[in-house]
Parts: sequence; structure tokens; C-alpha cells
Amino acid sequence: MPPSTSSPDVSTRDASDIDHLLAAALRLVGTLPAARPTVGIVRGWSRGDRERARLLREGLDERRVRSTELSPVAEAGERDGPGRGDRPPRADLLVYAGGSQVEQAMRAAALWGLPLLVDRPQGPPRGEPNAFEGRRRPVVGFRLSDGGFGVAVRETVLVSLQPHPGHARLILDNEKITAPGDRPLRITLTDQGLLEARGDSFGLRRIRRLRFERAWGAYRLEVDGVPSRDVRAPLRIEALPGRLHLLHP
Repeated sequence: MPPSTSSPDVSTRDASDIDHLLAAALRLVGTLPAARPTVGIVRGWSRGDRERARLLREGLDERRVRSTELSPVAEAGERDGPGRGDRPPRADLLVYAGGSQVEQAMRAAALWGLPLLVDRPQGPPRGEPNAFEGRRRPVVGFRLSDGGFGVAVRETVLVSLQPHPGHARLILDNEKITAPGDRPLRITLTDQGLLEARGDSFGLRRIRRLRFERAWGAYRLEVDGVPSRDVRAPLRIEALPGRLHLLHP
């Protein structure tokens, strides 16, 4: 078993969770095809997040497993930090160090196409010591007019930044629709991995893809409840079944 972790900035429960994740990561590393795999430790920006990541790295270093720290959330003064953007980092497995940024970690894993080891939500009873629960979840993928690509694990919302934007033209699968441009357009995921689009002019539709084809002015794109960026049409949004690969110890 890996050595027990301890730190004044990490609670006893956090230390137990870190030990559990570390043991699980070491078991998974042994199953990876790479000769010398690298573990990407996904952390937030707080002091506690950094401390948990440090303890995980120290545990991996003691077992001579290479690791790197990754933060999917931009930090103060950071523009293009490690792993930023849609280019995957040099890692074979991601481990979430814990904290309040679990959705950001899941978005990073889905964006980079890498499996993510993360503790079970709400701390339900763990299974056998050497067992894993693996599951794949759909995500919302969006492609921007400038060629950029991003994902959301729950929803995206488009909100006009203009006072009188007029009408926007949408294509829902293959159906062309005109919608009021001043009303937010919300796109969520169904349990079946489809997009669920809601609009005043067309009600609720379940579709595989949506194209925000023509609109006047800029819109704000909100990703999982957080303002992400300003965008312009055309914007393509699609369901990506199985894109997020989660592993629970």
C-alpha cells in the first residue's frame, strides 16, 4: 500500500481519499499499454487543491511513476498554461485531486479524450479494494466559427449581447427554424445522449445536432452555468455519446 499522506492543509478525510486515489491510480498504471505512462493530476487553484495534488505527486514519485499537474481553470496572470485549449497534454491517465472543480476536471477529460479517475460522488460505499466502476457519459460538443472546439458536461446557453438582435436562424438536425434572437437558447443533454433544445418559437426538441447559423452581433456562450466566451455565428453544437470516460475506485 502507498504511504499515508499528511499535511496541515489537508483534512483527515481528504488524506484518506488521497490514499485511496493513489492506490487506485497505481493499480491502473500497471494496466496501461505505455512503457512509461504519465499520470496527469487535475487540480484547482486553491491552496488545498495544490496541496492534495502535491501529495498525490509525491506518492507517485515514490513508486517511480511520472506525473504532471494540470489545471483546466485559468489562474491569475495565466493565458496559455499547461494543457490549456483543446490540445491534449502528455498524459495517459487523469486523476482528479479533489475539491470544488469536478465539472472542470470532467470537461478537461472529455476535451482531451483521456480517462479520468475520480472518487465517487457524495461518498457512497466503495466496492472491492481492487475493483473499479467504469462508465462513459455523453457531453455537449461545440465548434466555433474560428475553428475552436469545446465541451460541456451538462448544458450550454447562448445569450445575445445586443439590445435588439432581431432573429436568429437555426438548423435542428436538418430542419431550418427562425427564432427570436433576444431569448436565451438553452441546450442540455438527455439520459439517452441526445441534445434537448428549448426555444420560445419551437418548444422543446430532442436532436443530435444544432447549428446556430445566422444571427446579428455577438452572443455570450455559457458552459455548465459559467460564462465562457463571446461567440458569433456560425456555431455548431452536437451530442458526443461516450466522450467522457470516468473511472471510480
